Amino acid sequence: MIKKELYEIPYRSELCYRKNKGIILPEEVPYIGMGASYFAASAFRYLGINLYPENAAAFHHYLNPHRKFNNGVLISQSGQSSETLWCANHFETFIALVNEEKSPLGSHPSCAKQYCLHAGHEERITTKTYLNTLMILYLGFGFDPKEVIQVYKKEMAYFEQLGSELGEMIRKRIRGLHRKCIYILGNGPNRATADVAALVLSEVLKIPVLSMSASEYDHGFKETSKNVLAIAINHKGPESQRTRELLKTIKAAGADVFELSDPRVDNIYSPLTFPLAFFFAAEYLSYKRKIHSIFQVGKKVTRVKNP
Repeated sequence: MIKKELYEIPYRSELCYRKNKGIILPEEVPYIGMGASYFAASAFRYLGINLYPENAAAFHHYLNPHRKFNNGVLISQSGQSSETLWCANHFETFIALVNEEKSPLGSHPSCAKQYCLHAGHEERITTKTYLNTLMILYLGFGFDPKEVIQVYKKEMAYFEQLGSELGEMIRKRIRGLHRKCIYILGNGPNRATADVAALVLSEVLKIPVLSMSASEYDHGFKETSKNVLAIAINHKGPESQRTRELLKTIKAAGADVFELSDPRVDNIYSPLTFPLAFFFAAEYLSYKRKIHSIFQVGKKVTRVKNP
């Protein structure tokens, strides 16, 4: 069950912290991944880190496909993501961030070093692996997210309650065809949180869930506000007041709104705690909607032949 895996987060995050404390990750190089692996790297563009997050498929097909790079960081929670494996051949050397130490990515001839997520097994959705990918990146860029581990240990019941409230709101609001869409709004580093939340909820709900910043929503998407659900991840920062005003505007236009604003940690580390509300919401919705399989349309994308 997802819930059992979520309650492993305090132990798994502390294990990842202890095993990887002191590592140093390079700046000014590509950080390549797909899905949640890419989202995790993208958060650090808004935390003052000079890195280049790249979608693995786009990097392979369109960005200097015939060029060899000296160094990079390739992220694949399974270590088997097809597009990320294709990118391995574009590097003289690279660092791998993986959850399986004996994975194809970590075994690639160009892999100079690998760091393990120590996230353990995941049955359905990306939860522990996503958070531990963030944990390694924080450590590798000189941050010390130790306070987050203490919050995990003390506050899981709080995040479960918050997630259940959010899940119940989503469950009620998606009944009927008049509900057009769910938007997840996140600013700065929590744009990554919005992205992973949209991915997880789309997998569970089997309906479109879109992610964007509040400012992007303000530039045109707000015209779709009638009968939609907008969930805002609103940490303290330069866009927090604008986001709050936007929520008032779209609520008056007929949207349902839900604001997450208390990360329980310093705002720098809020991308490590806000996802918990969405993970518990996904667990709640999976239970209520009797979702037994996430991948019904197709399998997880690994080992696809390089075109």
